[in-house]
Amino acid sequence: MMRSVHFGCAWPVILAFLVACPIARAQMDTNAKSFRGRDLAGADLRGADLANANLDGAILTGATLVGADLRGASLRGADLREAYLREVRARGADFSAAKLDGSDLTRADLRDAKFESASLTLAVLDGARLDNADLRRAFLPGVRLVKAQLSRANLEAAMLAAADLTQANLAEANFQNADLGAAGLGQPAPRGARLVGADLTGANLTGANLTSANLREAILTRAVFTRARLGDADLTWVRAYGADFSDAMLAWMRAYGADFRSAKFHNARLDSAQLVGADLRGADLTGAKLKGTNLSQANLAGADLRGAEIRDVLIGAARNVPAAFREATQP
Repeated sequence: MMRSVHFGCAWPVILAFLVACPIARAQMDTNAKSFRGRDLAGADLRGADLANANLDGAILTGATLVGADLRGASLRGADLREAYLREVRARGADFSAAKLDGSDLTRADLRDAKFESASLTLAVLDGARLDNADLRRAFLPGVRLVKAQLSRANLEAAMLAAADLTQANLAEANFQNADLGAAGLGQPAPRGARLVGADLTGANLTGANLTSANLREAILTRAVFTRARLGDADLTWVRAYGADFSDAMLAWMRAYGADFRSAKFHNARLDSAQLVGADLRGADLTGAKLKGTNLSQANLAGADLRGAEIRDVLIGAARNVPAAFREATQP
């Protein structure tokens, strides 16, 4: 087993050697706990004890930190692009403004970690634990968060265009003013975030951009989407009991067979939305705009449509349609 070596006053000379020699750099003393601004590119630090270490501004591009202990460590502004961080223990670590583009954080423990204004373009965080993590204003286009745990995480104003959150746990997460839409990547056929089967129970998505997002079979119970943009989004078979879509943009949305019982659509725009077979029992559609909306086979028992703008709506085989509503619709 390698012993810890303390370099003392000889550090400036040895640092030059470490920078030039990745192998020696990989064997450096991790007990020193302070690597602020140092060049550790390509270093092999797998399983290293870096708990509470200071790595602010450190260069760790391509470094291997698989299984390393980074609990409570500070990596503010560090460069971790293309780094291997699979299964790292980094609870409470600070990655604020760090560069983690293309990094692999599969199954990492990142509970209570800080990623404010960090960049994680195309990073992989499948199965990672990010409960209570701070991702405010983080840049996450194309990130993979499949089956990740993000309960109570704060993603306010985060950018998640084309992110994949399939089956992720997003219960009570805050996505206020986050961008999960299709625009912004400059791709020939941009797409929105993928949240298939994601659990967004009680999540706050006020003002979020979910244009063209895929939320098929997602759990949206009591989630808040006020002023959110969900144009062309896929909400097929979602469970959105008691969700709030007030003032939301839902034009061209596809929500076949969706459960919208007791949901709020006050002043929402549902032009050309597909709500075929949707359950709208007890839904609040007051002031909603329903131009060309398809409500065929939908259940409208107890739905409140006072003040709704209704024109060219399709209600073929719809159930419990209010009499006043039929007068302004097509059969």
